[in-house]
Parts: sequence; structure tokens; C-alpha cells
Amino acid sequence: MNPLFKAKAKDDDDTLNTSFAPQPVLRQDESEDAQFSRWLSVEQIRKMQRMRRETVVAAMLEGELPYEQRGRIRYARFADVLAWEERRLNPESAPSRMRIAPELADLVG
Repeated sequence: MNPLFKAKAKDDDDTLNTSFAPQPVLRQDESEDAQFSRWLSVEQIRKMQRMRRETVVAAMLEGELPYEQRGRIRYARFADVLAWEERRLNPESAPSRMRIAPELADLVG
């Protein structure tokens, strides 16, 4: 068995251990602007977001995730991937288009 995947018994902690999840490597010598302007391939985004490649490509083609294509490979900026993740995980609630009953109209702010 691979020693990286052995279960660690640590105070019977039931929380999910995500230490093996691949994260983009941000070098210490880069400025913050340089780190967020780094380009990630679809494969890197897929691993970082833990989703299927087709989902990432579909988001790119639908315009949800801005990208550039160089040859056959699509790239997205790290900052754009973080913004896309934020929009996916915290969707804004759409206003309801239903009519409001007259007796409840004074409760609407």
C-alpha cells in the first residue's frame, strides 16, 4: 500500500483531510500581482477544483470562465479561476418575479 494514502489516526478527528489535494504552486519570490496573473491549464484547474475536465471546458465555452487558447491548450488566469469558484460556490439569489399579495406588500422592504 502506498504510504501517502495510509489513514492517520489523530485524536479520532472525523474532518476531511484535503492535504493531498493539488494546489497551484505560488512561489515566494513572486509579487502578489504576478501570482494572480499566472496561467493555469484545464488540467491544473480540474485538479484544483476537483471536477471533470468537461465541466471546466464547458464553463470556458459558455463564458463563465475567461480563457485564452494557444494551439490546442486552453489557459485561464489564476485570479479568474478564483473568481469563477467564488461565483459557483456563492450564487446570488435571483429576485423573485412572482406577484406579491396586496396584504403582504407592506412587508416588502
